[in-house]
Amino acid sequence: MKHAPLLSEQSDDIQGMLKSGFGWLKSSRFWLLTIREGRVDQARAWLAKLVDSGLVVSAKRVGTGRKKPEESISEAVAVAFSFSGLKKLGCTEAETHPFPTAFSSGMGSALRKELLRDAGRDQWRWSDVEDPDGRQTVHILVAQWWVLDEKSRMEDPDPDAFIVRTVENNPCSFKKEEDGKLREPFGFRDGLAQPVIRGLREEGGAALKQAKRDAGDLYEDRVVEPGEFILGYRNEYDELTYCPNVKEWPQSSARFTLNGSYLAVRQIAQDVDAFERFKAANGRAICEKMMGRRMDGMPLGWQGPLGSDSAADAFRYRVQDANGFVCPQGAHVRRSNPRDSLGIDVPSSIKSSKLHRLLRRGRPYRETTESGTSCDGLFFIACNADLERQFEFIHQRWVQNPRFGTLEGQDDPVVGSSPVPKTFTIPGLPSGSEVTLASFTQALGGGYYFLPGIAALQFIAGGRAGAKPAPSRQVEAAS
Repeated sequence: MKHAPLLSEQSDDIQGMLKSGFGWLKSSRFWLLTIREGRVDQARAWLAKLVDSGLVVSAKRVGTGRKKPEESISEAVAVAFSFSGLKKLGCTEAETHPFPTAFSSGMGSALRKELLRDAGRDQWRWSDVEDPDGRQTVHILVAQWWVLDEKSRMEDPDPDAFIVRTVENNPCSFKKEEDGKLREPFGFRDGLAQPVIRGLREEGGAALKQAKRDAGDLYEDRVVEPGEFILGYRNEYDELTYCPNVKEWPQSSARFTLNGSYLAVRQIAQDVDAFERFKAANGRAICEKMMGRRMDGMPLGWQGPLGSDSAADAFRYRVQDANGFVCPQGAHVRRSNPRDSLGIDVPSSIKSSKLHRLLRRGRPYRETTESGTSCDGLFFIACNADLERQFEFIHQRWVQNPRFGTLEGQDDPVVGSSPVPKTFTIPGLPSGSEVTLASFTQALGGGYYFLPGIAALQFIAGGRAGAKPAPSRQVEAAS
């Protein structure tokens, strides 16, 4: 019988973004870094300074002490690497425990383009692979969050070592409707329906009791085993999540990837003007049907005043809304998480949905184009331990699938990539059952990245002597 390491004893080696989205830090920036030829040592030196700065927050730091995280953490950083970036920095996958094909081939590869049903990649500006069309190959992704209107303490990447691209925070994303909650550019409340990682993200004390009261019997629908998001722990199959290794990793008691995760990343431009024209022509209620939630974040069938985040995630489809009269079957949130609607019964459906959950850590952004106009969008980040079974399954089988559920010839109404004009079915409309849609989003780049544990990050950055030795029981977790 193999045993996973104790999560509570490993939280100081897990990057903090797996525990928190740092919602109280309302400024954000994403650095897309390409290591210049012949400048690996300079790149590693900058990376080592970043790791030594203390800005790479651990999961333990997010959740310990008497102070609330927002009182003790004013800035946080997370660092991840593409497969090509790891190779560039001298990490060679071990033949006995290689990286999964999805990660090593890269989201930007022709193979993943076909598997993901991606169209319109002509607009991509960057990816995670060497591109014959000259797109930027991003080796390192740095996510940065800090207090709004304050100065960041992070040292900018060395332009002599890196080709640098940044995706900046949209300062209005927390301010719409003046409730201080995060909203994406179309105006919908964002960051809801997040899984709760058993043993890591579960609320404690009074917060846990309140969350369970708000969600009632449906609270457990959200609780997912840690191995679905963190490598080396038990997943929803009750198996230890596979941990690849690299040849250079010196520790014999644990593999290089233990306590890490994979990130599926996309830069998605959102055509706010097109959406506003659609809303003016069709009404707010149709837009909410298309998204699958009210704009304030509550379920479409919600009655009464606003509820908590836990209450906003406590709903199912099979019994209350099997035919989609409340939330249409093809709505964005129903495709992204079908909950209890796709199995033979409720328990099997909930169990199945937990095999395909994503932990989302993206933020809205705003950038100024060369013509001087502003462009809004979402920098999408999804943490998962199995790229094929989680992100790729959702994207291919649910979001982009034209035959999702009982539908035919329709993909996701918000982020689908089928040619326009396209339609969206709304059961029960008195004047017809379909609405004609515009193209609301466009991917501008994407890639797969490995988010290492902090000891592995120190190793990559060159601080090999400082890498934390792993307890001996981790041998079984990594075997």
